Amino acid sequence: FMGNCIVELYSLDYASSYQHAFVYIRQLALHLRTALQKKTKESIRLVYCWQYVHCLKLWTAVLSSSCTGGGGGGGSSGGKDDEAELMRSLIFPLTEIILGVIRLLPTTRYLPLRLHCVRLLQQLAATAELYIPTTSILLDVFDLRELYLNSKKVKGRGVGVSGVRLPLILKLPGDDPLRTSEETEACLSEVFQLLNRELDLYRFSAGFPEFTFRICKRLRDFVKATKNARWRAYAKGCIELCERYSEQIMEGRTNLNEAPKDIKRLEVLKPPTIPSMRERYEAFIAKEKRLEAVTTPAVASGKSNKVNNNNKKGSKQKRDEEEDDDDDIEEEKEVSRPKKKAKKRKVNELDLKNVGALEENDEVQEGINWSDDED
Repeated sequence: FMGNCIVELYSLDYASSYQHAFVYIRQLALHLRTALQKKTKESIRLVYCWQYVHCLKLWTAVLSSSCTGGGGGGGSSGGKDDEAELMRSLIFPLTEIILGVIRLLPTTRYLPLRLHCVRLLQQLAATAELYIPTTSILLDVFDLRELYLNSKKVKGRGVGVSGVRLPLILKLPGDDPLRTSEETEACLSEVFQLLNRELDLYRFSAGFPEFTFRICKRLRDFVKATKNARWRAYAKGCIELCERYSEQIMEGRTNLNEAPKDIKRLEVLKPPTIPSMRERYEAFIAKEKRLEAVTTPAVASGKSNKVNNNNKKGSKQKRDEEEDDDDDIEEEKEVSRPKKKAKKRKVNELDLKNVGALEENDEVQEGINWSDDED
């Protein structure tokens, strides 16, 4: 809600908004440059955190709103368009920052964060109707070694969990990332969804057949290498989509009167009845939200006792983890603490020789009252 309010405020006066956006986008670039140069844990943690990602999302939304031409305010329409054009000039530096975040730590553990960044780049490309390359980022996922290994049960993960929700995480667990079936299913489903969206965004470009050549080649290799029938079917469906769109563009290019160097528009072969890139992207997002609302109603409207049980289990699990951490710390302290030498007990030799003392009877004086009463 607060993000939408900020987007509306910045769309009122693009001239003033440009000054604020320039300063804050430059600050994001400075944090990224520090992380790329130093490569320390502290500098990387400043970039790979939710605060930084939310800033990227906010400025992506602000720049996308400037591309749609929304916003009121005084002044002539020509001046408003010039101010919006000034705001749109920040798309290039923001795109470079997002690509730099992706290249900062290209490891398996931070795959969810890279997918977040791909979504932001596709949003900028759709609203500004520009070509922003993200295909190589998605295809690099198929080169991960963990996808071709057998899934295994990792202690503490994949137990009682219906799935992994990538919109809520930035990184996978540190020990054996992408090894459980839940993590693999969530990541690959997101990759194929983003890949299909990428194909739909550029399906009316004159260079679409050449654009899909590498995609088809890499997906065919993935079909041969994977053992999962579901992912094989997804890859084949994506290949068929590329081939169908490529045939349509090849037929449309024969009727073009312009040379390739003279083409200025990205969607030069789009029929008038087909929605634009921005409208198709918004339709994709709306459909995705509906599917998410349908697939997760039980979590939001479940019975209260189940929620309470889950909360109890979660708190118990958290306490167990804290106890395990305390035990680990205590064990480390015990290992680090030098052991004291055990003192030898001195035994009196006379007591050992006096064996007859065991056979003596105890002397008990008769007539003594052992009760608590004083009378």
